[in-house]
Amino acid sequence: MRFILESPVGNTRGPAYTELLLQTLHRAGTREPVTLRIESNAGQVGLGIDCPDPVRTLLLQELQDAYPGLKVRVVQGVSVEADECCGFVELSKIPDVLTLRCYEQFFDQTDGRQFTDPISGLLSAVRTGRSGRLTCSIELQITPASRSRQKSATEIASTLQRKFRTQWLRTFYVNNATDHRRYRRFFARIASWFTHPAIAPPQNGTETSAAALFECRLVIHARATADASQIVVKKLSDIAGVFSRFNSADVKWQSTAPTIGQPKRKRRGFLLSAKEIATLWHPLTESTDAVSRVQRSAFREIEPPVVLPRHDSSLAATTLGRTCFRQQKSLFAIEADDLRRHLIAIGKTGTGKSSFLLNLVRQQMEANHGTVLFDPHGQLADEVLSVVPKRRSNDVIYFNATDDIAPVGFNPMVGPPGTDPTLIADGVLTSFKNVFGFDEGSAPRLLHIFRNCLLSLIGTPHASISSVQRILVDQLFRKSVIAGVQNAAVREFWLTEFNRWNDRDRTQYIASLQNKLGAFTTNERLSRILNPESKGIVLRDIMDQSKILVCNLSKGTVGHDASTLLGSLLLSSLQIAAMSRADIPEADRTDCVIVVDEFHSYLSEGNSTMADALAESRKYRTSYVLSTQMLEQLDPATLAGVLGNCGSTLCMTVGPRDAEILAGLLGSGLTPTDLMAIPKYHAYLRLLIAGAPHTFSMATLPPPRLNSKRSAIIRKGSRQRYGESVSERTKTALRSARLT
Repeated sequence: MRFILESPVGNTRGPAYTELLLQTLHRAGTREPVTLRIESNAGQVGLGIDCPDPVRTLLLQELQDAYPGLKVRVVQGVSVEADECCGFVELSKIPDVLTLRCYEQFFDQTDGRQFTDPISGLLSAVRTGRSGRLTCSIELQITPASRSRQKSATEIASTLQRKFRTQWLRTFYVNNATDHRRYRRFFARIASWFTHPAIAPPQNGTETSAAALFECRLVIHARATADASQIVVKKLSDIAGVFSRFNSADVKWQSTAPTIGQPKRKRRGFLLSAKEIATLWHPLTESTDAVSRVQRSAFREIEPPVVLPRHDSSLAATTLGRTCFRQQKSLFAIEADDLRRHLIAIGKTGTGKSSFLLNLVRQQMEANHGTVLFDPHGQLADEVLSVVPKRRSNDVIYFNATDDIAPVGFNPMVGPPGTDPTLIADGVLTSFKNVFGFDEGSAPRLLHIFRNCLLSLIGTPHASISSVQRILVDQLFRKSVIAGVQNAAVREFWLTEFNRWNDRDRTQYIASLQNKLGAFTTNERLSRILNPESKGIVLRDIMDQSKILVCNLSKGTVGHDASTLLGSLLLSSLQIAAMSRADIPEADRTDCVIVVDEFHSYLSEGNSTMADALAESRKYRTSYVLSTQMLEQLDPATLAGVLGNCGSTLCMTVGPRDAEILAGLLGSGLTPTDLMAIPKYHAYLRLLIAGAPHTFSMATLPPPRLNSKRSAIIRKGSRQRYGESVSERTKTALRSARLT
């Protein structure tokens, strides 16, 4: 079977590890040949290996253990077309009992300390153009040498360790003892004539050790179109010439003339030691990074933990994807209790985050969990509607901010029964601060007035965003509201502080608030949503009754500020609804998963809403799944709160600054370079398993099949059950109220 090897970028493990692997292969005793290849493929050059089934597991697993991050891919053999010109050159080592120049001697000549990978020259020689018209390969076929041949090599090596009378006698002995099989025994008998009786110390690195010898055959192949025979011959000669870099004082490569055709099988090959083979072929080191167009594994695979939950371990578990480590491609999941400690997905646009979120939401709906989705773009929301299970069609509430026919209402100033009005007011105030872009330091008086307006209206039949404008300018309405206010501080504000201002100061103080609120109260879509004629959606019921809320907050349709305001109001109201579940036992609380795409859109600098929600929601059985493109879009305090409270982190391709942060968070030896070169639909995941984090590589699930007919059915059903039909009379009344 043929395999392609993709070496990891920055590999620091050199040929010595391949030498140990070859020694292990030699001890295995198999006589099946293994072919090591350096080849060009579609303009790139890389390594390949053909290994028989008996040694495939041993060889490939040992390689991947020795070189972490090495990727192995199965490929089909190359078929030769009838109109192609094929040529070859065959090389032999002369004499084969002496040692080539091995990897220990390849160092930078400037300082003598920097290792220079000997394979880099072969890679450059084999590399061809991007057109694919010319392809080349170097094939080294190795087979453990037979016992008789190893014994003969041992005898010759032992003789060569003696001190010869002259150098000419030594050369004569080597050439004849190794090249003529019939005279080998004769030369072994007369070896004492050539040497002195005393045995000298071995000459370091000159004789091939017989401990791990392989019978080898080295062939260079090239093929091109039928009219390019001269190019084939030239390329073969160039590649053969590069092998001279491995020649030593006593050993050189001898090559045949470039020949058009296919080489014939020889019965006998030459000998190479494990160290020599490792010098000629090994996974690429970091010193070859400068060689252009080299096939490398940009995605470093990290082994998953043994305790990884199976996707079918429980009905409450959510399948996240498949492990991506060597041949391990098993599905895995996250348990419900670990998901309650939240998950954050980070990655650039186009990396597969939306498909990951779509599969996660689909599984929550199939498991009958309460599900809430925030989509600031609209596409993900439409796709979710098309995968809703049929049995849950009536549970879907499609909150479409762009719906002009029957929009779903939502009043953020109405909370669950018994909720502290201060919490509701703070949530609304924080949402508007996010949109306005100011804080207590920049606009203290405006926020002071706004807060008292909200506290006065919450709990009254008039509670709505549009009523804030009215309480500021309508004196009769203001008096009727103040009459029902129970908070002494709020009553004191209206009766003393607000009334003490003269008309000029009062107009000046409230003008800024009116101006900012007017940008939203004059928005027809927002007015119909935030001022519903009925009570609108009840978030507490969605959680307790395990319903599905799909929020389409498309910025391109409703505008950036309107989308941000709606999302912020919904998030703060969801937190209040989750905390109100303290009135029922924890065991009776149903799970609700809140998925927020581009969650940074709903946060402002210094806004601790999301960090507080993550810290407090677990005990209320509320799980958050957050998604963002860049961590830089969060201020440091919010970033620390989000990363600190999210138990699981999924990292797809990110930018350089985010890579610096996430490399330290993920650990497992990952570098910023690794996080910037993740393929699409792949990720590194720091998964919480039984409360303990484990980092490994993974591939996300493929996108589910979408059904546009289901999406239309769900839209229609949601409008009929939860939408508010807007009559012409109502539209006219709303316009008149705004004009007033």
